[in-house]
Amino acid sequence: MVDRYECKLSAELFKKAVRDLNEPEDNEVRLAAIDRLRVRFKESVGDVEKTRTDDAFLLRFLRVRKFNEDAAYKSLCNYHNQRIKGWKDLYDLVDDPRSLKTLAATGPLLPLQNARARDGTFVILVRPGHGFTDKKDMLRLFAILVRTLEYLLENEEFQIYGLTVVEDLANFGLGSALQMSSYGKKFIHMLQEAMPIRVKSVNMVNEALVFDIIYAVVSRFLKDKMKKRLQLHGSSCDKIHEMIDPAHLPQFLNGTGPDPDGEWLISEILGLKECDTEI
Repeated sequence: MVDRYECKLSAELFKKAVRDLNEPEDNEVRLAAIDRLRVRFKESVGDVEKTRTDDAFLLRFLRVRKFNEDAAYKSLCNYHNQRIKGWKDLYDLVDDPRSLKTLAATGPLLPLQNARARDGTFVILVRPGHGFTDKKDMLRLFAILVRTLEYLLENEEFQIYGLTVVEDLANFGLGSALQMSSYGKKFIHMLQEAMPIRVKSVNMVNEALVFDIIYAVVSRFLKDKMKKRLQLHGSSCDKIHEMIDPAHLPQFLNGTGPDPDGEWLISEILGLKECDTEI
């Protein structure tokens, strides 16, 4: 018999889930919503072999849509379609972490391992263009991001508190912009419509003219809610320091924290050892 979900959230986290996500206080009500989502998904999709349907996984989609079951069902189907056929080039890389190791080691994406923003959200630092040597590196960066989000989603606190993103665009040149223009629409759709994550804030620093050009294109696909959560900071990190203690941030964000490296991401999130090399 498959184990059913049992709520083990702390009192504080449970209260936040009820208040912010419309989480049912009664576990039987929660399980009934999960069961309805599972039945509906299996009946409409049929072959769900590559998409999990356990309680904990389905609960992510209910939470991200504040227990609106129709919206959760739509997000789950979008996730499944992206995974199976919607963006094969991306998920081929997601499923082959060895192909991501070299780029990951240069540190274009750095989840803060032991620190949060002041509002409790988890933090990911992104440096698009940093370490790029190949025309497919933007796609590899997206694949590393997907692996990271899937890893973080195993943590219920991440599901409930959500995510703060800080992007340093100092290395975002024309080559990166051209790659982004090829993948931007798909990436935004995945982030907004398929991944069961709560993006609470996206912060850009050191954005250049080339970013403005790309933003003019991709902003057409951003929901109003996401547009309001995207902040441009120029060359100043002052507002970012108001959100995140600079003691947790590296020098490239004017912080006093340790220099970042991709070791934890490679070993824990990509699941690779030193002997695992690209083929």
